[in-house]
Parts: sequence; structure tokens; C-alpha cells
Amino acid sequence: MKLGNLRIDNPFVQAPMAGVTDYAFREVARRFHFGLIFTEMISAEGLCRGNWKTMHYTRTTPEHRPVSLQLVGRDPERMAEAAVRAETMEIDFIDINAGCPQVRIAATGSGGAMLKDPEKLVKIVSAVKNAVSLPVSVKMRLGYSKDQSLELATLVRDAGADFITVHGRTVAQKFTGKSDWQAIKKVVDNMDIPVLANGDVRSEADAVALLERTGAAGVMMGRATRGRPDFLGTAYSLLESGKFERMSPELLASTILDHARIEQELFGELSGMKRMRKHVTWYFKAAGIKFDSQLIYSLETIADLENVLNKCIPAKP
Repeated sequence: MKLGNLRIDNPFVQAPMAGVTDYAFREVARRFHFGLIFTEMISAEGLCRGNWKTMHYTRTTPEHRPVSLQLVGRDPERMAEAAVRAETMEIDFIDINAGCPQVRIAATGSGGAMLKDPEKLVKIVSAVKNAVSLPVSVKMRLGYSKDQSLELATLVRDAGADFITVHGRTVAQKFTGKSDWQAIKKVVDNMDIPVLANGDVRSEADAVALLERTGAAGVMMGRATRGRPDFLGTAYSLLESGKFERMSPELLASTILDHARIEQELFGELSGMKRMRKHVTWYFKAAGIKFDSQLIYSLETIADLENVLNKCIPAKP
């Protein structure tokens, strides 16, 4: 898969997700695969102002690469300024969010709301592209309330986007209904730049099927990767060899502990463990492990976590 000036052998891509693809998650994920990963969604305004929380969200290391930083905002000048700041970091792409359906984002005219104003979206893509030397991509949906994907994809391509990710729902649909893979294929078939397909990937088999049915350059996976930092690696294994292996109970337990230790190194023992609680829940759900939610949301120390892991994850016979 060739995206901009970078060639990536793994066609499976980690979607940017606020509260999920943080530094610790990316650090762990890189142990399992070499696919493209994203930072969390980054506020252009927060980056321009040097907001400390925003600056933490942007933290990467050379070991995370290839990695892309996703910007969200509504003002072309501020988006361009944020892109210039981002270009000094350890990243390979700058992605523009034009698809987020969350009310708090769309209500500001950012994210998916930009699909109601294609002229502004074009100005933003053009401004960011002209401000930096890095490749620029756009993550979009089919449209705001109806499928206008081919028209929108053509506009952002002509504005300078090096590649596009298309989620097969409209903004208005949020995550209801089904992702329209055929609509994504139509965009793929009519674009002369790479298109990544996104939507309704819940398993490795789904990831391979979406890649094959759309003919996309790659497939971006989002919610199914929560608690699955290895997902891009297992999907690639299925594509290449027809089989894959999930983490053993021992590897799962050690991965969760390592993930927690990284969070604690960054935020301190208690704050780090509070951030880790949702990840532990996702790890357990993804592995089909039964757990007591109250026990998870009372975790405060590594010792607490070790006790929970010993209770919930079956020991090797």
C-alpha cells in the first residue's frame, strides 16, 4: 500500500479514536504489527494554543512510525497553522477529520458537519496542503444525510488530498444501520488516489472481506480494535496465510500490565490506573472474559490489577 511518499506493506490501518488510541495504546500496538496507526483526534485550536492536554495527545516517538496525526477544526487558517506545528513532530501524515458524527464536534461546524459545507472543506484541505510538505489525507463519510461520496471525494482530491478514507455511512446515521461497502467501492473505482475503506469491521474476516470487496488500497479499523492492539497484525496474518492466532492468556495478562505501567509512567499511579480502567474493560470484552465492572472501576494500583487478572484470566494448565 503506497500512501503519499510512504509504502506500507500492511494494508490494515488503525483508526484515530479519542480516548482510545493514546500514547500507551500505540506503544503497545507497535509490538504486534507494522501497520499505519493514528494519534487520537487532535483539536487544531488546542494545538495552536499549546494546550497541555492537546500536546499530550500528540506525543509520539520514532518507534510509533508510521503514524498519522488527525486534526479536527473548522477554520482554514487555524487548521493550516496546526498542521505546520504538527509537521515538526514524529509523524508521517496529517489527516483532516471530515466525518466525526459526535454532537460536540459537529455542533461547532467541525468533523462531519463540514460535509454540509463542501466549499469550506475544500478551503481547509487546500490550506493544509499548501502549508506543509507532509502528505495530507481526509477521513470522511458518504455525506451528511445522503450519499454524495463521489462528489465529495473528487472535491477533496482536487484540493490536494493524497489519499482518502471513506466510512460507509452518512454523518446523520452515526453508527446505526449498515456500512455501505458498495458505495465505498464506487469511490475506489473512480479515484486516481488511494482510498481506504472503513465501517463494520468487527473481525479479521470482516477486514479481509472489506479489502477484497471494495478493492481499496487498505482498510481502516476503529471500534473493533478497542482492547485489541494486535488486531492489525492478526488481520494481516489472515490475509497472508489464511489463519491467525489471538493472544494467549499469558500474553494477554502481560500486555494489559505493560499497558497499565505505561499509563502510570505518564500520569502517576492513581491517574494512570483510572485511565486504564476502560482499557481493561475493552481487553476483557474482546477476549470474551467475564468480569465484575465494579471491580474494574475500583482499580487504583498495579497490585489491584494483578489481583483482577489472576481472578479473571485462566491460568495455564
